Order: sequence, then structure tokens, then C-alpha cells
Amino acid sequence: MGSRMKILVTGGGSIEPIDNVRAVCNFSTGKTSAFLSDLFFLAGNEVTEILSERAIKPSKAKCITYKTFAELAAVLEEECKSQKYDAVIHAAAVSDYSPYCIVVDGKEYSVGSFSKVPAGTELSIKMKKNPKLIDSIKSWCGVKTKVVAFKLTSNATIVERQEAVSKIFSSHEDKTLVPDYVVSNDLSEISTFEHPCVIYSNTMKAVAQVKNLTELGNTLLELI
Repeated sequence: MGSRMKILVTGGGSIEPIDNVRAVCNFSTGKTSAFLSDLFFLAGNEVTEILSERAIKPSKAKCITYKTFAELAAVLEEECKSQKYDAVIHAAAVSDYSPYCIVVDGKEYSVGSFSKVPAGTELSIKMKKNPKLIDSIKSWCGVKTKVVAFKLTSNATIVERQEAVSKIFSSHEDKTLVPDYVVSNDLSEISTFEHPCVIYSNTMKAVAQVKNLTELGNTLLELI
């Protein structure tokens, strides 16, 4: 697989608190990132994984945990700036939105105002859009670092998947700051034994198609 590399992997899903007992989250288990981290480690590389506290943990790689989007953003920036990584595999299911305001029976309260939101006949949550962390990774770690993003879709057509990938590559006018590769996978095709993916380069060329996570990990090692 070539010389020993220093690889950073992100995984799991962030959790965004509404109060001390409720939160907005997603269903990510961190299984993919944990599997890839261990595969990279067993191939002879130095691997660090930033993963959510509730995610599946790799058995070999060094782990740093996070809960919220803000915590993930802070630790990812710190790792990228303080360590010289050869590659960053950004597989975390990052929250697109975070709650900032709670509306109970028409009255607004800021998130964090209550240990537990009081009961009411109607509850609304206002959310703010989070920045895309993938857009900052090359700025933090340097343009020479290989960066791989993941794009999970659900019951999407091939055209819809390609459009979703294209949006990631078009996020910067400066093409040196976009990821080198995006791994496209769809929830409808993932099973216990199969995890088909298409890997696109930043020219939107499909450089590889794989059937499972082992093939994905080995292909990524070759590409980075």
C-alpha cells in the first residue's frame, strides 16, 4: 500500500441539544468510519479518529470524541492545524442545523434557558444553518493534504446522487480548497454485507466503484 501515512478520520453523528433531556440527532452509528480507521491502521498507518460519544469505536485507532457540531468543528480545526496529516477522511454525519430558539405557546426562549422545556400545548424549535466543515479542511490542514468527503443519499437516482456530489465540489471558487474525492453511497443499497459506493474525483470522474467497506478502504488507501 506504499509508505506509512498519517490519517485523520471523522465519524458518527453530532447531537444538538434542545434542553438537558432532549436533542436533535441523526441515525449515524459510526460503523463505516470505525471500520475504515481499523483497516487503515492494520495497513500500517498512523490513524486518529474524531467520533461522536455514542458512535461505534474503532479497536485500534486513537480516538477523540465530540457531542455537538461546535465541538466537532473545534477539535477538527485544532487537529488539522496542529498535526501534519497526509489525508483526512471526513465521514461524520454532521448536523446541517442547530437549534437556537424554542417557542412554547408563542413565547420564545433561547436554547439553554431551561434544564427541561416546560410543558405547553404547542412547541416549535427554530434552527440555524451550520457551515459545511468539509469546506474548511484544506484551509486548516493545507492544500497538499488529501481530503475525502462522503455524501449519503436516500432512495436517490443516479442523476440526483451526481448532483449532490457536484455541489460539494462546487462549494469553492478556489478549486485547491475542494475535496480530492467524494464517496457517494445511498441508504437504500446498504445492507449487513454490502455497502456499494462510487468514488468521484474533483473533476466529477467516477474513479472507482466498490461493493463493500473492505474494498472501499483499500481503494481509498490507493487513491490517497
